[in-house]
Amino acid sequence: MISKSEIKFIQSLNLLKFRNKHNLFKVEGWRSIKEFLKSDYKLYTFLVSKDFDNKSNLFNSTTYKNVNQSILNKISSLKSPCESIAVFEKKKSNFNFQSIKNELVIALEDISNPGNLGSIIRTADWFGIKHIFCSLNSVDLYNPKVVQSSMGSLSRVSVNQLNFSKFVNDVKKENFNLFATDLNGSNFYNSKINNGIIFFGNESSGLSKELSSKIKNKIKIPSKNSLCDSLNLSVSFGIIVSEIVKK
Repeated sequence: MISKSEIKFIQSLNLLKFRNKHNLFKVEGWRSIKEFLKSDYKLYTFLVSKDFDNKSNLFNSTTYKNVNQSILNKISSLKSPCESIAVFEKKKSNFNFQSIKNELVIALEDISNPGNLGSIIRTADWFGIKHIFCSLNSVDLYNPKVVQSSMGSLSRVSVNQLNFSKFVNDVKKENFNLFATDLNGSNFYNSKINNGIIFFGNESSGLSKELSSKIKNKIKIPSKNSLCDSLNLSVSFGIIVSEIVKK
C-alpha cells in the first residue's frame, strides 16, 4: 500500500525546489532504474505495477512496493507512464583535479534543454567519458527529462554543477588543455586533441564572452553549406567526441 501523502511527495519531485529540498530525484522505467540500482546511488523507494512484478531477478534483492498502474500514472512525468518508478538520493559533488588530469572532460555552459543534456550524458557514456561539468545556470541534471533521456547513463557519468568562472581559473592554474567550440574557431578536424577540457556553450547563444575570452584554443566543425548556420548541440558534441576517440 502507498498513502496519498507518499504519492503527493513523489509527485513533488517533478519540481526543482522539492528535489533540492529533499535531496532526492525520480527515475522512471526499468531499463534506467536497473542501471541506478547497480550504481552507488542510494535507493529511497521503488514502486512497480502489479503486472510488472517478477520480471527481473534484481527484484529478488531489492525492496519495492506493488501499486496499481493508475498510481504510477499520477506520479509519472511522462506522456506514456512506465510500469516502474524509483526514487534515489542525489550524490554530492566528488572530484579532484588530479583524477581528471589526463582525461577528456566536457564542460557545458548554461545548457537549457534537458533533452540535450540527457543525450550528451548518454553519448559521453558510450564513448567512455567519465566527467561532465555544467555551469550553475544550466538545467538541473536531475530534471526528469534529463534523467529519462540519459537512459541510465547518469548513473555512470559524473556530472557536477559549479561556478564556471572559478572553475576555469582553477583548471588554468592546473595547466589543463582548454578548448572552446566557437563558430569563428579553427577547423576541428585539423586539431590534435587527446585530453583536456572542451567547453560547449548555450544552444542558441554559444559560450559567454567572459568565458570565451579566457580560452585561447577555439574549434569548430566546418560547414559544407553556407545556408545552414548551426548544428544541434548534442549532435555537434557527438561528432567532436567521436572524432577524438577515433584518433
